[in-house]
Amino acid sequence: MLRRRHLLLSSVLALGISPLVAQSPAAGTTLTISIAGTLGPILQGSDPLNLNGQAGSLSLTVNEAQTPVAQNGSTVTYRLAPGNVTLLVGRTPFTTTTQSKLRIQLESTADILELEYLGQKGTIDKLTAYLAPGSWTTAILMHPTVFSPSPQPVTAATTAGGPGTQLKYADSGIVTVLGLGGAISNSSGN
Repeated sequence: MLRRRHLLLSSVLALGISPLVAQSPAAGTTLTISIAGTLGPILQGSDPLNLNGQAGSLSLTVNEAQTPVAQNGSTVTYRLAPGNVTLLVGRTPFTTTTQSKLRIQLESTADILELEYLGQKGTIDKLTAYLAPGSWTTAILMHPTVFSPSPQPVTAATTAGGPGTQLKYADSGIVTVLGLGGAISNSSGN
């Protein structure tokens, strides 16, 4: 009798968990998000690194099976391993050597990607990209997943901290914010 109950309970649990397992991404699947464009205009600061007008690109990778470190309403935060963020501004490449933070906010006016990472000067740099509203489904709140359409244009911000895509960096105590206009894309694969 006890064996039959155990078998029945195991069967019920297996059937209940099966749909959840089917929805979870494969552990070896990597999401890559890339943004490329031109930096500028200067929205704040004096741009001591002379990045205004330079071509810039950023790429981040994250395992799609990863779970969030925080989730609050329609905002989710993921940690990225060292080396999972790479940048190229002008001819200067940079790869992170510490963890980075990826935050996605689903809002009615835009889906907002925020990436914070330890920059070359040892300060927390931040990229903010505004995507079309509804680019991500709510699945992003459980696991990193692709957005659509891809690619899609991103428009440079016109005010620091305002809507639009922008890059914030610090150098010698000077905080600079630059707009960034271009395109953002993503792909999923092994």
